[in-house]
Amino acid sequence: MKKIILNNLFLKNFKGIENFNFEPFGSNAVVSGQNGSGKTTLADALLWLLFGKDTRGAKLNPKPLDMNNNEKLGLEPTVEAVLVIDGSEVNLKRVQEEKWNTPRGQLEKVRGSDTTKYTIDGVPTMEKEWKAYFEKISAENILQMLFDSTFFMKMNWKNRREILVNMTGLSDDEIIAKDPDLKGITKIIKEHSIDDYRKILASQKKELKRKIDGLPARIQEVTDMFAKAKADIGDLSSEEIQEQVFEYEADVSNLQNKLNSYAAGSASLDFQQELSSLKVKLSEAQSAYLSSTNMETRSLQDDLNKQQRIVNEIRSLRDEEENKKDKVIKQFYDLEHFLAEHRNKYRILKEMTFNEHQKVCPTCAQELPADQIEEMVSNFNEQKATDMETNIAEGKAAKEKLLAYKATIANHEKETVRLEKSLSEAEETLNKINAELIFIQGSTKKFEDTSQFKKIQDQINIAQQKILNDTSDTAAEEQELEEQIRQKRVLIAEAQATFQRMASLSDYEDRIEELKQEDSKLKAQNQDVERYLFLLDEFTRKKVKYLEESINSKFELVKFKLFNILKNGGIEEVCEATYSGIEYGTSLNTGARINCDLDIINTLSKEFGLSVPVFVDNTESVNDLHPIDSQMIELRVTKNKNLKVEVA
Repeated sequence: MKKIILNNLFLKNFKGIENFNFEPFGSNAVVSGQNGSGKTTLADALLWLLFGKDTRGAKLNPKPLDMNNNEKLGLEPTVEAVLVIDGSEVNLKRVQEEKWNTPRGQLEKVRGSDTTKYTIDGVPTMEKEWKAYFEKISAENILQMLFDSTFFMKMNWKNRREILVNMTGLSDDEIIAKDPDLKGITKIIKEHSIDDYRKILASQKKELKRKIDGLPARIQEVTDMFAKAKADIGDLSSEEIQEQVFEYEADVSNLQNKLNSYAAGSASLDFQQELSSLKVKLSEAQSAYLSSTNMETRSLQDDLNKQQRIVNEIRSLRDEEENKKDKVIKQFYDLEHFLAEHRNKYRILKEMTFNEHQKVCPTCAQELPADQIEEMVSNFNEQKATDMETNIAEGKAAKEKLLAYKATIANHEKETVRLEKSLSEAEETLNKINAELIFIQGSTKKFEDTSQFKKIQDQINIAQQKILNDTSDTAAEEQELEEQIRQKRVLIAEAQATFQRMASLSDYEDRIEELKQEDSKLKAQNQDVERYLFLLDEFTRKKVKYLEESINSKFELVKFKLFNILKNGGIEEVCEATYSGIEYGTSLNTGARINCDLDIINTLSKEFGLSVPVFVDNTESVNDLHPIDSQMIELRVTKNKNLKVEVA
């Protein structure tokens, strides 16, 4: 472990202290005095010497102030320290000097920007070299964190949490490997991360829910159509309907015989029987012809209706897929536009150069000091590098998202092509069935146009002519019988149409069964998604347990809570420190809070492999300080007006 100790700290004209020499010589020390006597100023002085900041991490102006809170001019804040770093002594000194210039055409001097001078072991050093010296020891944020015992708990909770989680070194793969119950995760997520696969499952769950929620309405729609068709048919069975047809045909035959008898009149019995026989023969021939034609076209009509439903369903799926593709294409072009603007911003950033006019003082028109110019150029280059790095990172993220959109569009296009092909095949089949139906319907002659009808009708005409002279005038009765026959034949046609509709009921039943099977399949898929989500939630719960156990095992007093389990089973990231079950930031007393800070400092020092002098304020509130492996400088409130130093 790298170890830094403080031998000597000298302050001159620093904030409220004119001259003070603090000499702990590497030992623990207690600095006491009244509030406002300068205890915290010692800690600020050391941090200003190293980083130009105070104990809060803010930029510090070390100039002493007068009674009106104005800077005292003519004084040069100076801090000098002797540190021992891994056994080697080093002298560090920082001085802030005023800069005065006489503008052209004026007699009085004008104050410019103050300059800072650095020396390491008496050797003058540039600011860049000064910063590089400490970077070799450790990063500035780590040094700042370790010098002040309260600094860590003053940080943003997200930054604290990131530091703690990095201390565990546990990866998702290691957590999965540690627990047999989590072995199945690797198989289901494949090349995805846990977080990405959780998003995939959430999307699948949403889509499945949409489909499952829509199925009852589709099933109900087909069920209603089935019920309506069944209601139109009535309660009669197919056998009963066929029996009705036979009864109606028998009635027609009887009525026809009666009509024939009227038509025969007083003609001879032979002519009447001949006419009656011919008309029966004509009726039977017509029924046989119509029955044969109806059976052939009914089957094709059923096939046509079923194929039309298939075409409609595929067309609906294709339109839905095209809508999805159009939405992603819009997102793709929006992102391409964003990338074009982003690349233009990158070119502008890359071509930016330091404005040479800034090297000249706008007031006196003289060139600024070299170290100030160097600092301005350094700040400009650092900001430019940061902006370019941010621009590149955002561009890479956008490009990755663009590739994802391309893949999604390709998938939608592939699915659209597949559905277009299926639709084309289904429409081709539909057209073939329709063409065959139209051909049969068009090629089917009316019974009256057939040679059979003409032959029998000619025979009937001859028989009627034989009887015509002897018949009496029975026109009214004959007209009534003909109307009854017409009505019976209408009933026969209606019964035959009902019989055909009854045959189509099985199509509705088949469709209802298909939708029910689809519902079962979707619900099974939804159960798989729920099972996978539960497994990911179980991983998260285990991860919470392992992370908190790993982190808290490193501390003696403090326990950190890094997650909240929400009511819906989700996880909320937090970073709460507790001591004996009491939250650090709410109900914990000052003494316990100070010991918690020391426990945190001790653990962080071990993790970072670095021990530095630690300033601990308000130690008068603690009976027993928690021991640490670093040099401790206590700042304690007492009644003495001047600072008092006690070295252990």
